[in-house]
Parts: sequence; structure tokens; C-alpha cells
Amino acid sequence: MSTDIAIVGAGLTGLVAAYRLASAGRKVTVFERYPEAGGLVACFDAGGERLECFYHHIFTTDTDYVALAEELELGHTVDWLPSRMGIYSRNRLWDFGTPVSLLRFKPLPWVDKIRFGWSTLFLNRTADYHEFETVTARDWILTHAGHKVYDTVWGPLLHQKFAEKADDVAMVWLWGKVYLRGRSRSTTGMGERLGYMRGSFGRLVEVLVARLRDAGVQLEFANPVKRITRTGDGLEVQSRTGAERFARVLFTAAPQELSRVAGEQFPGEYQANLTALPATAALCVVLELSRSLTPYYWLNIADPEFPFGGLIEHTNYIPRERYGGRFVLYISKYMFPDNPLWSARDNEVWSVYRPFLQRVNPKFDDSWVLARHHFKAAYAQPVIPRNYPSVMPRFETPVPGLYHACMAQIYPEDRGQNYAVRSGNRAAQALLDGGA
Repeated sequence: MSTDIAIVGAGLTGLVAAYRLASAGRKVTVFERYPEAGGLVACFDAGGERLECFYHHIFTTDTDYVALAEELELGHTVDWLPSRMGIYSRNRLWDFGTPVSLLRFKPLPWVDKIRFGWSTLFLNRTADYHEFETVTARDWILTHAGHKVYDTVWGPLLHQKFAEKADDVAMVWLWGKVYLRGRSRSTTGMGERLGYMRGSFGRLVEVLVARLRDAGVQLEFANPVKRITRTGDGLEVQSRTGAERFARVLFTAAPQELSRVAGEQFPGEYQANLTALPATAALCVVLELSRSLTPYYWLNIADPEFPFGGLIEHTNYIPRERYGGRFVLYISKYMFPDNPLWSARDNEVWSVYRPFLQRVNPKFDDSWVLARHHFKAAYAQPVIPRNYPSVMPRFETPVPGLYHACMAQIYPEDRGQNYAVRSGNRAAQALLDGGA
């Protein structure tokens, strides 16, 4: 019987798992549908510098990622920098994210500022998340902070991430956002610091790929897996280039993708759970500009009329000199694939977005745009309903030798590079503990 291990997916989880397994002497093959590794950390060229297609940063609490960067001799390239957050509400920009900015935030009356501050402090100081698993974020906020806080602050954030599924999201998801962000602020002693790798987070992906090549890992890029079948005492992986047999397979893509390639071998309930787990897709339009649009790194849009939910001006965080003096702006939108914007052409999306950029900054003009980029990811944000552990995919699938490690298993935290690294570490260790 073959003792080889196949890994499906060359995002961070798959790459880290392959690195750990290869370092332990296992023979590994990695299949990836796209021509390059990285998944959501894929990069492009902006002003002469590599930049992520989808905005990225890390927190001081992201210890798994930092440890891996140190191990790969990249720790010194991570800069910890202050960032400024704002919110667009009532047709204007407001500072947000600090006690002082809350006091000056006029869209909330004083009683609602107090309720917002108290509820946020409560979440920051509550380490046990289990009480938030059985209630939706909407119901918890309405009960503990009120309608005004929900309509002005939290509701727009939830709808930005989860679109029409926003009312179904469990409070544990929002707890994770608030609790982990609070911990990141407290660890620095200087307010919040966010981490960014000089030259892009793609550098870590490049080093991992180089290490895998040096270790003899077979990297099958642009070779999507079509089917995984249990055959005798092993697993057959059918890809674009043919069929190969492996002792075990680690699948690191979305639950729906696992269902597509192996679902007919799963029991009905397991298969139904995989296909029923919703996730929003991400659409990012990235602009290279001659001028800055706002003074903020992160601007949440709290206006339901807007076709996008966030403006992330990367060069209000990272010096624009790294990008040839250009200002870099991400326009963020999460949606389900039935949203017309998902299938719209680049120019059609831009025609929808452009007037709203002028509402944010009336001086904005087309002449500011030096370059425009359009990126999409079909699986970007799992929807976390109440009692999620009861439907969360398990690492061991019903097919012997087939394992699953994916974004939908990062719980109670939210998806991110740190947890992708952690998932890869844990998956590799589980496979090593299971023998050859």
C-alpha cells in the first residue's frame, strides 16, 4: 500500500501541513487548482511592489503566524504599526474605535453611547464564549445595547460580512471580533498595533513553497482535483492530469468542494451538512490613486444605500512610498453569488461604485485613478449560525483516510492567516500521530 499523503489546496493551511509532514519525512503531493499557491493571500503588482489581492493584516495575538514567520526567518520583516479606524454615517466621516471617538460620535445619543460602551466592555472581558453560541448577534445586541446601536453600528457590519444571512449569525462570531481585538490592543500597551509583512504576506507563501520544493514535495499547480474515491486500502485522487493512489488525503478547500469530489461516499446527513453550510463570497476592487480618499486605514460604511461595505486605504497604514508613491484603496464587498455584482463585468461594478466614492469624498474624480484591479473569491466568509458546533465539519470524514481542514472549522475565532497556520499545524500533527 502507498504511504504517500496528498494535500488538496495550496492555501496557507495546505502549505503549512505539507511543510510539517515533509519535515517529518513523509512523502507529500500538493494539488492546487490555480497556477500559484496562496489562496486568499494571492498577490499582484501595485506600483512596483507585491500586494495582496484581498486586504490583510495580523494582530499581536496571532501567535501561530508570528511563530511560523520567525521559523522561516521572516519575523524581522513584520512591522507593527498604528492604524486609524473610521465610520461613514449620516453622510459624513467619523473617527471610531476609541473611547474619545465614541464620545464625539453624534449619530448615537448619550444613552446609546453608554449602552454601546458597556456592552463592548462586557464582551472584551468575557473569555467564555459558550453563552454566545445559542443567541443571534442581532438579538443579543438588541437586548444589551438597543436598536439604535444595532442600526447605527453593528447591523451594518453584520450585513457587510453576511449580506441577507446577517440575522442568522450567532453572537459568538461578534464576540470573537470584539474580544480578540481588545486583546490585541492590551498586549502592546500603546493602543492597537496591526502587523504587516514588508513586501506583502506573499513572501511567507513564497518561502514555504521554496522549502517544499527543497524537501521533495510534489507541487501540482493548475491541476484541480475532480474526484477522491476509496479503493481497497487507499484513496484514489483523480485530477486533471490523471489518477494517483495515496494512503491518506488532507482536503483543505471549502465543504461544498469536498462534497463535490467525494460526496457520493458520505452518509446522507453528513453530506447534507456539508452542502448546507453557507458562506459569502468576496469582491475586492483595488484602486491605485494619485490622491488619498480618506484619512482612515479602515472605514466601515454604515449606510444601507451603499453597494459596498468597507473602504480599506492600505497606504494610510503602510507608507505609500513602497508603492511608487501611489495611494492604494481596497473597496470591499461580501455577497452571495446570486448578487448581480458577482457576475457583473469590471466596468459595470465600477459604474455602480464610483458615485458612492464621491459621496465619501466629494472631490473624488476619475483622474485620481491610475489603475484599477478586480478580484473575487467564491468562498471567503463562512456564516456561523447558532449552535454551530453541531454542524461544523469534523477533521475526520466518514471515508477512512480522508481528512478535512478548512476555514469552516476555525471556531470560535474568525477566519484569518493565523488560524489557517494553526489549522495546518494541527492537521499535520494529527496525521503524524495516526502513524505512517
